[in-house]
Amino acid sequence: MSKLITIRTFGNSIDSEMVRSYLESLGVKCYIKDEFINRAYVPNVAGGVKLQVEEENLETAITLLKDGGYLTDKDLEPSPEYKFIEKILAKFRK
Repeated sequence: MSKLITIRTFGNSIDSEMVRSYLESLGVKCYIKDEFINRAYVPNVAGGVKLQVEEENLETAITLLKDGGYLTDKDLEPSPEYKFIEKILAKFRK
């Protein structure tokens, strides 16, 4: 099996299952990560429920999610928090 890439993160397993079903109905195999820990404990304790696809299916999955209205170009941009951390880490990488 190839490397798994997290394509979307959800606050609950219902939304992740809906999108997983959509992609799999179109032939893209998906995997759900951290579903049970987010059900058993406080939601988003492990960063939310993650929808993953195999690396070679990433571009196809992104296109299908955009076509289905489940993903926008803005969703693919790094979050402000990520940009902030990257800025700090860049100073240590020099």
